[in-house]
Amino acid sequence: MKTSPLTSLVERIRCEQHLSREVPGFDPANGNERARFLFVLEAPGPQAVASGFISLNNNDQTAKNFRTQLTKAGISPSDIALWNVVPWYLGNTEKTKIRGALASDVKQGLAYLSEVVFAIEALKCIVLVGGAARQAHVHLSHTTSARILSCHHPSPKVQNTVAGASEENVAVFHYMLSSSRV
Repeated sequence: MKTSPLTSLVERIRCEQHLSREVPGFDPANGNERARFLFVLEAPGPQAVASGFISLNNNDQTAKNFRTQLTKAGISPSDIALWNVVPWYLGNTEKTKIRGALASDVKQGLAYLSEVVFAIEALKCIVLVGGAARQAHVHLSHTTSARILSCHHPSPKVQNTVAGASEENVAVFHYMLSSSRV
């Protein structure tokens, strides 16, 4: 069986960074190489490391919030790929608490992000999810002709402190869907 380009990329990152599960793979329940929409988050959290996947089905509130928002917008998992601007875990050694991505972390992850974009042939739109991911905007605008949008991070910290964040995300996702049909 042939290994997918995205799976090969994850394996290469693990090798180059001398990591293993700290670089979670693409959830096989999603469209991945066949996706129309790429969502770029900040960095994998403890549950992504535990499950081995960047997944809407991880056992944490961020995944639950994101899954709920995508469902409200009518977006199917088969239409998406999930990735992180920093593809490896940034946090304590116990893997219980993530730290925020630094500009240097984001810069290091950008080369890998370009490869993800190139591997998704039907890509129509990239959504930068949260502030750290938005640091990739200029880089991506030189890399792809896909539309680039942004939204709030689905973490409880953001969703509980930014009034209307969830509704704004759903509105962005609706816009993404409608503009990709043209």
